[in-house]
Amino acid sequence: MKRFYHPGTLEINQNIYLDNLAAHHALQVIRVKVKDRFIVFNGDGYNYKVEVISVEKKKLKINIISKDENHSESQTKIILIQSLSTNEKMDWIIQKATELGVNQIAPIYSTRSIIKLDSTRADKKLMHWQQVLISACEQSGRSRIPQINKPISFIQALEKPEFKEKALKLILTPDGQTSLENLDPLNNKDIILLIGPEGGFSEEELKLANDYKFTSLKLGPRTLRTETAPLSILSIIQFKYGDLS
Repeated sequence: MKRFYHPGTLEINQNIYLDNLAAHHALQVIRVKVKDRFIVFNGDGYNYKVEVISVEKKKLKINIISKDENHSESQTKIILIQSLSTNEKMDWIIQKATELGVNQIAPIYSTRSIIKLDSTRADKKLMHWQQVLISACEQSGRSRIPQINKPISFIQALEKPEFKEKALKLILTPDGQTSLENLDPLNNKDIILLIGPEGGFSEEELKLANDYKFTSLKLGPRTLRTETAPLSILSIIQFKYGDLS
C-alpha cells in the first residue's frame, strides 16, 4: 500500500482531511479515488490504514480503519553527526541515512565545510530537510521520523549533553587506528557516528574528537567521499549490531 505522512492526531473511525501536501501527491501523482485504501502515519510509530470517502477539489477526506504497530525501527539507536556538504549531497545523505534506520541527524560546520548558512537560510534548510526525511519514511516504511537539528559547530556538537552519554563513538578517517573487526561488543550502548566534509577533518578537530572519546575508524584501504562514508558505515553497523542480516 502507498504511505503518506499526516502531521496530526489519528484515531480509529475518525474522518479527517488528509494533510494538503500528502493530498496533492495522492490526487495528482497516485490518482487515488473514492474507496481506495492506503497507509497514513504521523510519527508515533503506528501505521493507520485508511479509506478514501470523498474527493473535494484539492482535498481528500479519509476514514481511519485500523491502527497497527510498525516494527520497522532498528533496535540499535544511531546518531549521525554529519559535516555540511552541498545541497544535493546533503539531501542524499539524509534520505539514505533515514532508509538505513538512523535515529537522529546532527548537521555540523567543520573547518573545511564548503557550505555556511546564516540563521534565515538555516531555518529554510531545516524545513527542506524535514520534507526529505518524511519522503524517505514514506518510501522506506518507517513510522517514526528521525530527529534533525539546525547546523551547529563541531565543538558544539561534541559538547551536547545527549552526545556525552555512554555510547560507542566513532569518527571516520582514512588514518583511523581501529578496524571494524576490533570494535567492542555494543552492550546496549547507542552509536554516534562523526563524518567529515569533502576535505576531511582538520588535525585540531581530530584531536578534539579524541579528547571527547571518539574512536578513529578506518573503512578499508580507499578514501570515501563524504556522501559515501555515512551510507557505508550505517550499512555495516546495522549488519553488525542492528537489523540488516
